[in-house]
Amino acid sequence: MNRRSSWTLELDRDDDGPLVARIAAAVRADIARGRLRPGQRLPGTRSLAATLETSRGTIVAAYEALAAEGWLRGDPARGTFVAELATDERPRRFAATAGPRSGVPTRPGFELGPPPRAEPPQELTARPYNLAGGLPDPRLVPATALARAYRRALGLSGARLLDYGDPRGHPALREALATMLAERRGLATSTDDVLVTRGSQMALWLIASTLCRPGDRVAVEALCYRAARDAFTAAGAALSPAPIDADGLVVEALAEPMARGELRAVYLTPHHHYPTTVTLAAARRLRLLELARRHRVAIIEDDYDNEFHYEGRPVLPLASVDRSGVVIYIGTLSKVVAPGLRIGYVVAPPPVLERMLIARGLIDRQGDLATEAAVAELMADGELRRHILRARRLYGERRDALCEALEQRLSGALTFSRPRGGMSLWAAVDPSIDLERWEQRALEQGVAVAPGRRFTADDTPIPFLRLGFARHEPGELALAVRRLARALRR
Repeated sequence: MNRRSSWTLELDRDDDGPLVARIAAAVRADIARGRLRPGQRLPGTRSLAATLETSRGTIVAAYEALAAEGWLRGDPARGTFVAELATDERPRRFAATAGPRSGVPTRPGFELGPPPRAEPPQELTARPYNLAGGLPDPRLVPATALARAYRRALGLSGARLLDYGDPRGHPALREALATMLAERRGLATSTDDVLVTRGSQMALWLIASTLCRPGDRVAVEALCYRAARDAFTAAGAALSPAPIDADGLVVEALAEPMARGELRAVYLTPHHHYPTTVTLAAARRLRLLELARRHRVAIIEDDYDNEFHYEGRPVLPLASVDRSGVVIYIGTLSKVVAPGLRIGYVVAPPPVLERMLIARGLIDRQGDLATEAAVAELMADGELRRHILRARRLYGERRDALCEALEQRLSGALTFSRPRGGMSLWAAVDPSIDLERWEQRALEQGVAVAPGRRFTADDTPIPFLRLGFARHEPGELALAVRRLARALRR
């Protein structure tokens, strides 16, 4: 028997979503709660449209969506009815008014496995003055030139760029990267030696997934990029922190573990060590390459900010003198152009790249070919090179501005050396200062800083701060330091 009732539709007044979706959600919720029972007839579309002061087409669309989902059934001669659902038909208790709009449940209805051994990505730009990360300034990006490059690329090859393509990356970008690496960093690379990734973090994950088996041990610098550590531990590797000093990684500390076959790989940032910015000494570079060759250990070289060296010539990468195929080289354009472009790259022997491609196919298949083609255009016409030269000059000025502001206002609290390169400086904090409290007070003042514990293997607090300077203009840096000093006084 078809039942009629005095049922009225009650919409969630706090929901500002599309009206069709709101109507469907309200009907669906009333059926699920028992307020509408199987076989019950719903108001006609014209009648309900008049009640809700909307168009009949809106009601028709909502009813059709619910019918497609199996909640309603339509009879052309008699109207629209609640479907005979395969559920308990007994009326359920329900509130006098409609509850919150139905949506994604707040808790899963199943057991979760152990969480990943990593921290979720954080919003890095939430504070007015972000000195916590060595981030570039997106205001310097040649946005007009990039927009033109996008238009040219899509205009010439739009259909091809928006289709499936080469998972190694756009050929023009790989060719441009190979040329740049050969001319400026001494790597004897060809187009086929380069794999383009979505940022250097994807490169790290692919390398870790390809290289590491559960239980393998990877040596990392005692102070290290946390996301790199997380990539290796996510792959099941165990980490062996190695000491660093004023000359970078203490390579001799790895000699015995390598000789005993305990290490699968060594991950390091030899050009500007992350976070201290020191450069690995030449003798240690040669020693590391020799040990890796002799004991067949992979070296993962992360050259994350090669372009930004302000005094003297940049040191050539380890990969430039590797003749044994032990170095996997990681670079990025995210620091050069903009983090949001997410373009990194890897140079490695072909069998390594082939396995990385297999791993990539499991999560991403290919990168953004349109963006890659546009960046290749910027490299081909010299725009990217001009941008790098301008950014290097400005970042050098900002480094000096930050150092001068710190010397003026925080000379008793911080001790540091002016970095020769990179996008941040590493400062020792007076041990009498409560660094954790200072960090919190600084956040209240709108300034984010990175305390030393973020770079230790086990979050051990150490009296150091990493302060980035590239993202802010000199006046902004002066104001940020003034607020840091105010936070310290409080």
